[in-house]
Amino acid sequence: MNRQVIGAMVRLRLLRVVRDRGGLVWLLVMPMVFSYLMGMLMGDWSGSSQPARRKLLVSDLDGGPAVSLLLGPLRANDAYEVAVVDTAFTDARARELVDARRATAVLQVPPGFSAALAGGPRVDLRLTIDGDRLGGQAARTLVEGELARLATAGAAMSLVAPPGTPVPRDGAASFDEGAFVDAWESPRVRLRAATLGRLESEDWGLTRSHQHVGPSYVLFFVLMFMMVSAKDLVQERRDRTLARLVTSRASAVDLVAGYFLGGMAVGLLQAAILLVLNAVAFKLDYGDAPLALAAVVVLFAAFSSSAAILLGTLARSGAQADGLGTGLTMVMAAIGGLWWPLEVVPAFMQVLGRALPTGQAISIFHGLVGRGWGLAEAAPLLGGLLLWFVAAFTLAAWRLRRQIAT
Repeated sequence: MNRQVIGAMVRLRLLRVVRDRGGLVWLLVMPMVFSYLMGMLMGDWSGSSQPARRKLLVSDLDGGPAVSLLLGPLRANDAYEVAVVDTAFTDARARELVDARRATAVLQVPPGFSAALAGGPRVDLRLTIDGDRLGGQAARTLVEGELARLATAGAAMSLVAPPGTPVPRDGAASFDEGAFVDAWESPRVRLRAATLGRLESEDWGLTRSHQHVGPSYVLFFVLMFMMVSAKDLVQERRDRTLARLVTSRASAVDLVAGYFLGGMAVGLLQAAILLVLNAVAFKLDYGDAPLALAAVVVLFAAFSSSAAILLGTLARSGAQADGLGTGLTMVMAAIGGLWWPLEVVPAFMQVLGRALPTGQAISIFHGLVGRGWGLAEAAPLLGGLLLWFVAAFTLAAWRLRRQIAT
């Protein structure tokens, strides 16, 4: 093995990257831009921060005690802020307030509401919501539930005989409020609904979206940069550069090692810079297991470099290598949980994602950042990454040596 040849190939690869101004943008700048934008888009994941309370605007033209009872569940809900006004709203004005997001819902209570519950003339309440917004749907559920309770209580009270009058056959002598509340809250018949979909899983421990998007876009752009660089190897094959190197003093082993270590050097340098920038810009803490952190970065860079060599030996043109490299990176990123966390997808997709090197790498980062993993906890996934690297490197070395020999 000629160390001078290998060292020269690594230095040449690094110089080529540094001199490419446009490439440096995609190497370092765009990953940080994507991390910032996607982190802002995904927001806070802690579940402990206080989100903005949804506003329920109530036009109370009744002024009776029944309105306060109706609004009780919403006032008791920390997610809602109830604002009561005595101003009448038209339906168009209510729609305008909801569309402009000045209110999550607008409830119009007409005069005679309290009297209607006591047996008076019927009235219609109007609730304006946006059906596509979860907050409005939840407000409707709360209002409808309390309205049903009040209407049922009013109907029950209408069956009570007035004081001093005979009790009718289908009536009662008095209304027991406690018995009614007990019967309402503990009915003899209950409906149990089963929601199909993903079951709750182990808490992933992440409290901010940047804890995911920071490492995920480091992995994504390391893999992407390696894969699209496969076109350089294709061009060198077509130009017979490999053959000329062999006729000098470079062996096939030297060329395999040079290409692999050159890619490794670029990938490790890129990952190290981006991880530091993410830690500083977004205050990320990668945990207390530096060996596990180093292992996942080294193994992922090794896999990416090997995969790029393999692609460069398979593609027939630079354009084909570019297209295949971009497409494969996109697929592995989407399925492997780099664009969105694997913890939010169905169970079978989690299994599929964690079978890929991208899913294994980002799962290790989630464990280090959110669950306090050490080297022992990360070992199974690191083993999976090692297998991917060995498989990709073995195939890449075999293909490249065959092409050098022909």
